[in-house]
Amino acid sequence: MVVFVTGGASGIGLKVAQIFAERGADIAIFDLTPAAAALPQVESARRSERQQRVVAYRLDVSDNNESASVLGRAARELGAPDVVFHCAGIGGFSRPFEEFPADRFEQLVRVNLFGTRNVAAAALPLMEPGSKLALVGSLAGLVTAYGQSGYAASKHGVVGLASVLRVECKPKDIDVCVICPPEIDTPMVQEERRTRPPETTAMKLFAGIVDLDEGCRYMVDRVLRGQFLIIPGRRARMTWIMQKVLPRFVINALVDRMVARARAAH
Repeated sequence: MVVFVTGGASGIGLKVAQIFAERGADIAIFDLTPAAAALPQVESARRSERQQRVVAYRLDVSDNNESASVLGRAARELGAPDVVFHCAGIGGFSRPFEEFPADRFEQLVRVNLFGTRNVAAAALPLMEPGSKLALVGSLAGLVTAYGQSGYAASKHGVVGLASVLRVECKPKDIDVCVICPPEIDTPMVQEERRTRPPETTAMKLFAGIVDLDEGCRYMVDRVLRGQFLIIPGRRARMTWIMQKVLPRFVINALVDRMVARARAAH
């Protein structure tokens, strides 16, 4: 098995790469930061050191031409990917909309949404029937979020893009999955916690926090099954179900009460 993991130098991407290495896969790691620093951690997780290859590539997913070039190079060196796991993205910033800088909003959309588009466009021509394309969105791409207008907009876009790709790729026997985790303890989340509004914290705690290892193993298992919408964490899944089945005025009342309580407490 050949697995491509974007954002593989840290956080969810690094853990996913380690899990696939445990399962005997050849791994290509892509990241804007020096991906080579993650190589020892992925290599040490390999089931067979002699037979499994682990290679790192620098990649800016917001650059369409670079995405096509770098993923194409990886396919020539490792073979066609059986799984493309797109984890690369940014966040780490929560502010009410009127305090949200336009350039920060644009950066989130450019990296998270257009970056997903670029990776999908580069990967799909390389993929063969039976392969899996997994796109990491966020629970903020499914349910109401506070202080995350740029992030939520970008991740809603990822969910929408994935739904289109799923139906278009089905005749080619390529499964498209979209993963919408709640808060997972990663460097990006740790950065955001230091400055985010209390209302954001309250809503994230309501949806639950998922352990990195547990959450990533859940993701990998369900991607390999070809499941479309993947939500790690029982509380997160319940939050999404509530958003789907309860009337909008009930959801709005619950959210407004949560925000009011968070403000009163701070």
